[in-house]
Amino acid sequence: MEVHHHSHHPKKWKEYFLEFLMLFLAVTLGFLAENYRETYLEHEREHELAKSLYNEMKADSIDLDNAIEFRKQKEYYLNYLYENYNGDSDNDSIQKIYQVAQLIGVTSTSRTLFEPRNAIIHQLENSGMLRYFKDETIQSDLHNIINSADRMKTRLEGENDIYQKFVLPITLKYRNMDMVRKFSYDESLKNNFYSTVEAYVKSPIYYHFPKMVYSGDDLKEIKKIFEYYRFLISSTRKGMFMSYKATNAKLLKDLRDYYKFN
Repeated sequence: MEVHHHSHHPKKWKEYFLEFLMLFLAVTLGFLAENYRETYLEHEREHELAKSLYNEMKADSIDLDNAIEFRKQKEYYLNYLYENYNGDSDNDSIQKIYQVAQLIGVTSTSRTLFEPRNAIIHQLENSGMLRYFKDETIQSDLHNIINSADRMKTRLEGENDIYQKFVLPITLKYRNMDMVRKFSYDESLKNNFYSTVEAYVKSPIYYHFPKMVYSGDDLKEIKKIFEYYRFLISSTRKGMFMSYKATNAKLLKDLRDYYKFN
């Protein structure tokens, strides 16, 4: 039997080089494709986070505006009490104003509060995704809004502490709780507390409650507390609230400009 041996010629260096080049190109193209994919996904993630952040900050601005307007209302009524209140009046029209002024100015507190919506901010901080935002202006805005929110929290905690220690005790000591009970507990009043009070202001209805009689020293103490509380909530509004409002507005504008949000 005849055996045929295949001859094996050694590869030339050009063949080795061509194989190496093909392998190198395949690896490089694979790396570039994967890098492009990661960059694209990161860009998409950045845009999604920016949109969520924008919506969160926009909702924040609405909540803040509502808190600012309610504080202005409280300040107005507290100032009215400081300038005009010298004890309950036998004049129904005047006494009704006193009732509302005390309910809104002194008793109502929850609508004065503002807690920034920070779910997206916390997500960005805790996950390290702040790096997704490449624009230095937006990065600066984010750090500013985080710092402003922290200062806001500290200020409101201090404000609430003062209210609990000084305003609430004198309110409980000198206020007629029948009026508070009427607006907050009476099942015949279908709306919530604030809506009920606002409707009462505009209506011809007047609720008669026992008049409170104070000594001269009591009145001085009450009015001093009214004025201090007005000063406190006014200072927070003009300082911390307006500072946060400006920081929030800048972040919203920069997000709109950079990401072309409507």
